[in-house]
Amino acid sequence: MAKQGKDYDRWVKAAAETERTDNPLKVPYDVAVREAVAAAAFVEKYWEPDGDRPGLKRVKNRLPASTSEELLSIVHAVQKAQTRLLLIVDPAVTDVGERARFVVDELESALAFLLDDDVDEPADVQLARIKEFHAQDGQRSSALSQALRDYAGLAEALKDRLVEADEEFDVRLIAEARKLAEDLQRRALEAVPEGVTSAAATTIRNQMLHLMVERVGAIRKTAAHVFRRHPEIAREVTSAYDRRRRVAARREKARKAAEAGQANGKPAAAPAPGTPAPPTPQTLAGARPS
Repeated sequence: MAKQGKDYDRWVKAAAETERTDNPLKVPYDVAVREAVAAAAFVEKYWEPDGDRPGLKRVKNRLPASTSEELLSIVHAVQKAQTRLLLIVDPAVTDVGERARFVVDELESALAFLLDDDVDEPADVQLARIKEFHAQDGQRSSALSQALRDYAGLAEALKDRLVEADEEFDVRLIAEARKLAEDLQRRALEAVPEGVTSAAATTIRNQMLHLMVERVGAIRKTAAHVFRRHPEIAREVTSAYDRRRRVAARREKARKAAEAGQANGKPAAAPAPGTPAPPTPQTLAGARPS
């Protein structure tokens, strides 16, 4: 935490000079932070040339050698700013948010593994809808609470199959997800942040995010140029999250096209036997909280 504090002080003035106060993220906060750390590691890994493979060092006038260290420092500053903001507007997340995100990730991973079997069934559609529904979730307790309920609902419907597919799957996560969801929702209702203070903290956090996003963007553009003859390397620093989102969008488009074809007289594929249709996100937990 002391390191984050020093990094925060290092960048807060530079961030304010950007004069931009909107949130620049197009992916969830956690994803953006992980991708920024990966981008910093990418610079370190490919700075020097190696045989026929060029190095980023060749464009050091555009991308300085200090880029990796500076980006990691900015990430720490962003994390500090995010923590300060959450302590004001959503203190429940600072207490149980880490565990809540862990439970969501565990349930999502288990469900994705179970349903990645090349068999089309209603649960595949349900999981895709839940993922899409929560694709842009941030760190707020309302979003985490909804995600916990949705994944717990689908996992409950497929509980026996989850254990059959992975004997180490912990079914207690389902009950824990529901308990965490209730706790987050209750505590969010109890928190009443002071408007001016929360607005100031939000502005600083967003300005820090702009610094981070701009550095990551510069690294990606530079990598695309330097490694244009090595696309497999340039791809390493692109957004895996965006790639998965595009793949999911293509699959959804293909699914809708197939359904349209069936409606025009083509026979529909038979559903997998013995699999009950899981509920929708809305029936799992009601309307998405604002």
